[in-house]
Amino acid sequence: MADAKIIYEPHPVSPERKAELVGQGFRIMDAIFAPEDAKPAPVADKPAAAPKAAAKKADD
Repeated sequence: MADAKIIYEPHPVSPERKAELVGQGFRIMDAIFAPEDAKPAPVADKPAAAPKAAAKKADD
């Protein structure tokens, strides 16, 4: 794990996001410790899930 890249993410990190980043070979550190030149984490291209309440209301 010494060769893992470090990614700075705001904590708490969701289990899904953690699995995604670890799967890409990153070590996760809290964003408050990020150096000024740190690049933002890559974000997976997933469609946003509609809230259940909005979906239910649309059915009415």
